Amino acid sequence: MHTASDLRYKRWTLAYLLLFGLAWWAIFAFTRHALDHADMVENYVWGMEWQWGNNKHPPLFGWITAAWFSLLPTRDWAYYLLEEANLVLALWWLALAMRRCMAWDRVLIGVVLTSLVTLYGADSGYKYNANTAQLPFIAGFAWSLLHALQGRRLRWFALAGAFAGAALLCKYSALLVLAAVALPAVLALRPPWRTLVSGGALAAAVAGALLLPHVLWSIRHGWPSLHYMHSAHQASSAADIALAHLTVLVSALLYCALALLVWALARFELPRAASAPLPAASAAPRLGGRILLAALVLTLGGALLERVTPVPPWLIPVLLFTGWALVERVPEDRDSGLMARRVLIAALAWLVTMGIAAGVMEARYRRLPAPPVYVLPQTMAEQVQRLYRQAYGAPIEYAAGSFPLPYFLAFYGSDHPHALYEFDLGQSTWIDPVALRAGNKVALCGSLRYFGQPPAPECATRATALFGPPDQTRTLQWRVHDPDRRRQGLQTVEVLMWKPRQPVGAAE
Repeated sequence: MHTASDLRYKRWTLAYLLLFGLAWWAIFAFTRHALDHADMVENYVWGMEWQWGNNKHPPLFGWITAAWFSLLPTRDWAYYLLEEANLVLALWWLALAMRRCMAWDRVLIGVVLTSLVTLYGADSGYKYNANTAQLPFIAGFAWSLLHALQGRRLRWFALAGAFAGAALLCKYSALLVLAAVALPAVLALRPPWRTLVSGGALAAAVAGALLLPHVLWSIRHGWPSLHYMHSAHQASSAADIALAHLTVLVSALLYCALALLVWALARFELPRAASAPLPAASAAPRLGGRILLAALVLTLGGALLERVTPVPPWLIPVLLFTGWALVERVPEDRDSGLMARRVLIAALAWLVTMGIAAGVMEARYRRLPAPPVYVLPQTMAEQVQRLYRQAYGAPIEYAAGSFPLPYFLAFYGSDHPHALYEFDLGQSTWIDPVALRAGNKVALCGSLRYFGQPPAPECATRATALFGPPDQTRTLQWRVHDPDRRRQGLQTVEVLMWKPRQPVGAAE
């Protein structure tokens, strides 16, 4: 039965998570002026087609993105809100998982310390993609699996399977983190063999049923996700692999530096608790550190087996268990309630500090003589759509061109055209080639990432080879500022347009 103190810390945990999400959403919504270069608009392009795969990843996080933007406008602030909702849900399910092993005051400590990992705030806290989308499902898997192993109820094994299937539908490498959760939990709790076999079979069946349509789709299309992983993270030598692993390990320490500092300071001269812990409390399994270590070892070991170079963003699901591991290192006889209050005050001070720093950076941004090149996607999309409607009085149905310009047009343009991956129909499995030939289309040639680069001539050549000679070609230019070089220049995008095959309003 919950004590009044326990319920108070539970409410504090929930209140902190809501404040955490709102604070970072406000910081990103008011001080970031562009989405990530490609990842986030890719999610939308894939999701709006509602197919069981794409050229890079499993489909679930794209579907979630499309569903989200069926309710909210396709604008940056709404995208940042999606990521913060995603993180808050993940941390809440993580809190419920931790509660299976410890009291709510310690849960609060663990959750707050996890939220101080920079991957969930200042570094990637704005960015919803395959790495961050799996977080709620991994945390939900931990919560439901602990319920299943401790209560021995099959319905919790079924829920664990559903969470596992959803995580794998975000990214295949989630299997490594799921294994890192399951193995220590099973070894620590030692459920009866019969329960483990029947429950594990049920969880596997549920996960497999969710994953099967994607597997069948991938077989038909030659497993594009696996090909992408090896092409994007190809290792050229053993030295490259070793250096990449070392970089990931150093990055893990840097990402956790603030959480480690707050943990150490909050523990300093921590007095003994007013009352000794109950015997049952000391018998609770200490899983956080084991899961964290297993997740790190399996992630890096998986990269070695596949001979690919790991990258620091792969740590996003691994470090979800940082706070859980740290709070377990606090002796049971110490005043964890006092430590929870110290950690909470430090986290609130951090949020205020980051808010002030963001305000200072925004003031500097507003003094720039022209916008940086990376903030042009929405402007470009709106101008291209306006050009096409003025020329033909019709909406754009398909967009191709220099990656990821067509994706920006699909996201920001109110027509939301189907976007190709460059001009590659083989990697644009969501595009119907027959409908593409008959549809209203544009090609965008240029870049919104590098300052002052003219459009590559081969872009127009590839567009003509795929669609035929364009009906019109327009050049859009914007005056932009390069903050690094402190100079201004023109950024150029060429727009190739093909007129509709059938006049608008003509009888079929």
